[in-house]
Amino acid sequence: MAAPADPLHLPDAGPLTTTARAEQPLAVALPTGHPLADRAGLRLADLADAQWIEAPDTAVPLAQLRAASGSDGYRTSLRHEGTDVRGLTALITAGHGLALLPHQALDDLPGIHAVPLRTPRLVHRTEALHHEMPDGPTARLAAALVAAS
Repeated sequence: MAAPADPLHLPDAGPLTTTARAEQPLAVALPTGHPLADRAGLRLADLADAQWIEAPDTAVPLAQLRAASGSDGYRTSLRHEGTDVRGLTALITAGHGLALLPHQALDDLPGIHAVPLRTPRLVHRTEALHHEMPDGPTARLAAALVAAS
């Protein structure tokens, strides 16, 4: 999770360079019929008192929501381990809590209504980490190898 055009906050990765590969808007995953499901957009601050599913390997971790909003809210109703988005959305559909995910991950899932996050403006960004390539023949060789693969 990051603000558009802001670099990701990564641990020290040494002499690596990051390159943005994809950026998707975030949406709050709500069960169909939730009182907020018909909204055109939601503010993160308005959801601080909601019950959330802590799914750090699948959804935006709750610690990041607290940091982004400056709130100590975002109570954990239960914890979901793993990276199975369908398993997480089944828990949301059953009313166990909310989660913040890339909007595209929620497309066409039965029982889920994705409401875009309006403020703060945050995105899910995928970045590639790579070594900086030197100039000259080494860079040309590396480019040729990538093109051939």
